[in-house]
Amino acid sequence: MPSISHQTLIISIQAVASEIRNLRAALAEGDAEPEEYQLLEDWQHAADDLERAYDEAARTVLNLPPYDELVGG
Repeated sequence: MPSISHQTLIISIQAVASEIRNLRAALAEGDAEPEEYQLLEDWQHAADDLERAYDEAARTVLNLPPYDELVGG
């Protein structure tokens, strides 16, 4: 896996989580286009990848915030 800083990983997780929340809100309101369902799935795959990378980093890096805190959960 390419190496990125822990701060970049954290910011990426937060940005992806925000986009997922926005897409879910649009879908819930019925304001979404059909392709947004696929887009949500793509963003969710990215979130899953980032969570795996974060879990791996958390094994060796001290003082990382809990993942759920980053995603607003």
